[in-house]
Order: sequence, then C-alpha cells, then structure tokens
Amino acid sequence: MLRNVIFDFGNVLYGYDPDTLLGFCFHTEEDLSTARRVIYRQWQALDEGSVDYDAYVEESLSMLPERLHEPARKFFYNWFRFESPIEGAWALVALLKARGYGVYLLSNAPTVFADALDSFPILKLFDGLVVSAPIRRVKPNADIFEYTLERFGLSASESLFVDDMAINVEGARRCGLYGYVFNGDAKPLLEYIESLS
Repeated sequence: MLRNVIFDFGNVLYGYDPDTLLGFCFHTEEDLSTARRVIYRQWQALDEGSVDYDAYVEESLSMLPERLHEPARKFFYNWFRFESPIEGAWALVALLKARGYGVYLLSNAPTVFADALDSFPILKLFDGLVVSAPIRRVKPNADIFEYTLERFGLSASESLFVDDMAINVEGARRCGLYGYVFNGDAKPLLEYIESLS
C-alpha cells in the first residue's frame, strides 16, 4: 500500500526553465547568450555540491563583462525566487496531506536553494526535505534515494517518486520505489496514486 509521495521541485512544484529565469536579470539576446554560457557551464557540479557556490559565483563574474556583474549576482542569489508555482501540484500536496500520506521533497539543486527552503510556502506542508548539494548525492544515482528512505524511515515499496525527468524516475524505480513522470497535470497523478493505495 502506498503511504508516501516524494516530489521533485523544479517542473513539479514550481516551474523551472533556465532561460526564463535568466530573463528576469538579462534583457537582450546577446546578454542572455553570454550569461547562459557562463552561468550554466558547470551547473551540474553545483547540484552535486562538488564546488563551492560562492566561489563559483565569483569565478563566473570574472568571466563576464563588468556591466553584467550586477545582474549576474542578482541571478545567482535569487534565481529560485523567480519560479512560479504549479497550482495543480500544490493542491495535490494539500489533498495528500489531508488524506494522511507522508509528503517529501527530493531535489537536485545547489546549496543556495537548500538555504532558502523556508521561503517556499508549500514546503511547510512537507514531512521532510532533501536537496542534493548539501549531501553531495544527486539523482538519478541510487545513493540519494537510499539516503532519503533511510533518513525518514520510509519503505521503498510504500513510496512513490514524482519527477519531470524520466531518467530520475527510472533511478527511483531501480531502488524499488514506484515512479511517475510528471507532465504538469496533477489529475492523472492523483489517479495513479489512488490506484496504488
């Protein structure tokens, strides 16, 4: 019987599109192109926690023209604040909580995001939060799923992982969890959850 639902963050709870987020700070195609090339050059390493975030920011600034330093700094320390809620998913989380499910977060994201979790109202409903960079484990690798299950005392066979990326969902399934690739529509996800319960 399903008892727990573990959600990804980007494109599950909040919309995440790298170019859209850049557009809050950079306003010409030339600036966007320059910023994209520098800012995202090793973003995976930030998610992995294998490089220091502040050091990465300073290195990035050194690679950008001076006129882009202020918008780049604004981006680095605020990009997650530009994301928009996915309302159907928010409603689903509230419904699941009301029905007694455990609700958890598992997100690949840098330390700056992990430090700002209190700023997201929806996360106050969650029973536990895991962000990749502070623990130096990333999806779709097995160790991050195993860590999440062990940390919160969850059984893989009673847990569903929801992510917008199929590769991450497959990683969860390899660890014995149920998996669901989310496309923005919460209704079929709820139907799937109900079919497992």
